[in-house]
Amino acid sequence: MHPHIAQQLVALNRAFYEQFAEPFHQSRREPVAGFYRLLGVLPTRPLTVLDVGCGNGRWGFFLAGYGRVAHYLGLDNSPSYLAKGQATAASHASPTLFHFQLADMHEAGFTAELGQFELIICLSAMQHVPGRAQRAALLAELGRHLAPNGQLVLGNWQLLDSERQRAKVLPWSAVGLSESDVEAGDYLVSWQKGGTGCRYVAHIDEAQTAELAAHAQLAITHQFRADGREGNLNLYTILNQSGTQS
Repeated sequence: MHPHIAQQLVALNRAFYEQFAEPFHQSRREPVAGFYRLLGVLPTRPLTVLDVGCGNGRWGFFLAGYGRVAHYLGLDNSPSYLAKGQATAASHASPTLFHFQLADMHEAGFTAELGQFELIICLSAMQHVPGRAQRAALLAELGRHLAPNGQLVLGNWQLLDSERQRAKVLPWSAVGLSESDVEAGDYLVSWQKGGTGCRYVAHIDEAQTAELAAHAQLAITHQFRADGREGNLNLYTILNQSGTQS
């Protein structure tokens, strides 16, 4: 993908999340079924957690409710959406567990100043990174921040497997682009809560997830689908450093 097209898609999504931070926050406050399934395959002790593309921090607050958080750092590039998590943390019973930081996962080296984490989360976020090469680089970068025996969790929207979700797909001409500008599996998806907008989403299925894991030299230890009315709208993948035990 040409860099200027990628930049346009990143700008499109950044503007979307700033404009719709409140309605998106309201629609993403409660934990989903996949969260509970993840509890069964993650360590039961408190963990150091890095949440990339954290939004309102929903995953961190969910984990903390089950005593699984020793320290949580949430990164996002939307100041308005990030503020939702900061506000929730301020009223939490253990506010010092949570820290939020403005950071852009589209920029190589955005984690350079961070250390290692026992659990790294990237839920419904990698799907907004334009270009397979860029997504591969992102996963490899995150993998380098895994502590020994740490786990990395991906969650990506499987919109093509639902007729209801496919109906939200818009033509690229709606934002002045064409199919030839983007890669196979790239989609423009409408939003109609609190106003009308659209955002860029890449369809990252099992096959592409396996390619990304191999590039990053990470091993897939668990994988399942959950969420939505259909019960399969998100693909969850748990990875660790190849050859390690979680």
